[in-house]
Amino acid sequence: MDDLDRLFQRLVHNIRNGHAEYLSVPFTVQELYDTLVPYRHYRRDLGIETNQDYEAAVTRLLAGEKGYVRADKSMQDRLKQELESPHADVGAFRDFAEARISLAPEALQKLGVTVPTQNSGGYAGQGNGNGSATSFGLSAVDLAEGCKFCGGTLPEGRAVTYCPHCGQNLAAKHCAGCGGELDPLWKFCINCGKKANF
Repeated sequence: MDDLDRLFQRLVHNIRNGHAEYLSVPFTVQELYDTLVPYRHYRRDLGIETNQDYEAAVTRLLAGEKGYVRADKSMQDRLKQELESPHADVGAFRDFAEARISLAPEALQKLGVTVPTQNSGGYAGQGNGNGSATSFGLSAVDLAEGCKFCGGTLPEGRAVTYCPHCGQNLAAKHCAGCGGELDPLWKFCINCGKKANF
């Protein structure tokens, strides 16, 4: 298993646990690196040492390597060219921040995730058409939910406000742009100016 495999598995895990609609509907490239699997929060889980290695893994994912995502062909071609270049700009994916991507159903099935279907125009993750519940099993990534900062395992069966491993306040809201702590009344981050999404 390499950086790309771990990135994809963490992406699916995070989507399944917080944005289940993205199992079957597209999301933006910016959501991928800002919200769904930001490096600053998942560095330890991903086992990726540097931001440059993280960006290389994101570029590989978006270029279509291993068929994990579906994306615009021109974006994939451009990113493939970057990866093959002797002086690759692994951050080039940011040029496509608004491009929409979706998880490849075949890749999800390999992880044991049943892809939800649209039912009468709405999201249907509750059933599979024969009266039984849709399976969202993720054998390889059915991990205990960890700290969003350091990835450390959190105690089960009790309310946890502070991570026992890194001491970060887990109840606080954080900026999707820079990770800074946000006051509940703020509309914008005081560190980077990004709009707060509560």
